[in-house]
Amino acid sequence: MLKRLFFFLLAVVFVPPVFAQYTYSDDCKKAYGLILELRFAAAQKQIDYAKKKDPQNLIPILLENYIDFLSITLDENQELFQKISEKKKMRLQQWETGPKNSPYYRLGIAQLNMQWAFSRVLFGEYLTAAYEINLAYHLLEENKNEFPEFLPNALGLGVLHSMIGVVPEQYRWAINILGLYGTIDQGLGELEALLNSKNAEFQHFKPEALFLYTFLKLNLKTDERRIDQLLAVYQKPDFETMSMRSPLIHFSKAVVMMRKDNDKAIVFLESKPKANDAMRFYYPDFMLAQAKLYKFDSNSETLFDTYVRKFPGDNFKRTAKQKMAWSAFVRGDTLAYQKNMNAILNLKSTKIDADDAALKEAKEAQKGFLPNLFLLKSRIYFDGGYLAEALNVLQKINTKSFSDQEKVELAYRRGRIYHRMDSLNQALAFYQHALALGANQNSYYAGNSCLMIAEIYERKNEKRTSKIYYEKCLELNFDEYSRSIRAKAQAGLQRVGTD
Repeated sequence: MLKRLFFFLLAVVFVPPVFAQYTYSDDCKKAYGLILELRFAAAQKQIDYAKKKDPQNLIPILLENYIDFLSITLDENQELFQKISEKKKMRLQQWETGPKNSPYYRLGIAQLNMQWAFSRVLFGEYLTAAYEINLAYHLLEENKNEFPEFLPNALGLGVLHSMIGVVPEQYRWAINILGLYGTIDQGLGELEALLNSKNAEFQHFKPEALFLYTFLKLNLKTDERRIDQLLAVYQKPDFETMSMRSPLIHFSKAVVMMRKDNDKAIVFLESKPKANDAMRFYYPDFMLAQAKLYKFDSNSETLFDTYVRKFPGDNFKRTAKQKMAWSAFVRGDTLAYQKNMNAILNLKSTKIDADDAALKEAKEAQKGFLPNLFLLKSRIYFDGGYLAEALNVLQKINTKSFSDQEKVELAYRRGRIYHRMDSLNQALAFYQHALALGANQNSYYAGNSCLMIAEIYERKNEKRTSKIYYEKCLELNFDEYSRSIRAKAQAGLQRVGTD
């Protein structure tokens, strides 16, 4: 008995203790790739294997949270959000058992908080989301200071620094009190550093970084070269392959392509990844419907209708119905236009500017309003990048019976076309005309004209003049697309300087 006890004590003393750790093993990297492909069941199977193989590895906690985050946000699944929200606390407790001297320690806590914060924003839990984002920001800043070469910090800081840069001036005091600082260029630069890194340890993070970088650069920068720059990144072999495997990367690439060549974008969208075990991702279907509308393909109506019927969430459903109405109207079916407009009134409200604009048009349609056929056709052509066709439609217009708002829109549409054609002086003249005519209207034509004037002067490096128009854009009182236009004006002010 004493002999057995002696050997047991020896075993206890000389067997090294097992500690929790953060290791992105090959199994975890494979699971991460499957998550980006939205193949959640296969990813979970790989995660389970990784946990069995190395029970002390804590990285699977992040991977499982990532699955939940995407499942909630892509489908706007509030029921799932409420059902599993308690998992956050448990996961944080597990994660915090790992070594505090690892760069993954703070990163993991920050990622868990950011993912739950973004989920909360979808469902109106803004106060808790603000707390979680503030916590994540400070953890990531501490991590960057202690581990400056740890580039995965950019997945959080790159987004936060960029978004802090566009917070409206009237809310800057709150940002300053919380100690949040950042600029658009800073955030994009951090993501670029990760994308350009040769460090083998960080390669698996690059697709996610590219997804984030794409939307930040598209929406917060105005340089027309950014489209070609982004497409060049997507053409790199690794990203080219990933865009045909991951619905997320395929989607972000398609968004860029639509800014460049609508015809090629349609072909690309129709060749989307089709893994049988992948979660259904609906936004690319909505994009394909839009791309076909821009070619006046009536099949777009079927695609929009499928999106409205099948997408479990609410975002862009009103917009889809509006564009179904447009398609019907340009082919001469006024009854179908009215029917689709009426349907908008019964759809749930969202925080999307385009959905608000669709609701406004639907309320006007209730009063008997019909859009101007020529202006609408020109808009549709322009949105698809068919500039010659868009301009040709406007040249056929007889303006004698135009309302004041139609006169503003006509000037605005001409400005947009010449701007995209790079005829900046002609664009400026039409934008100025639209701004002068429409400054007191609540439509977006004057507001966006003012924004475009500012962007043109910024491009000309006339920063003082640009600043004047960015500030004027923020002062104008209009309700259509106001959130996005004002955010872009705020971003422009930061670029040209607010002093």
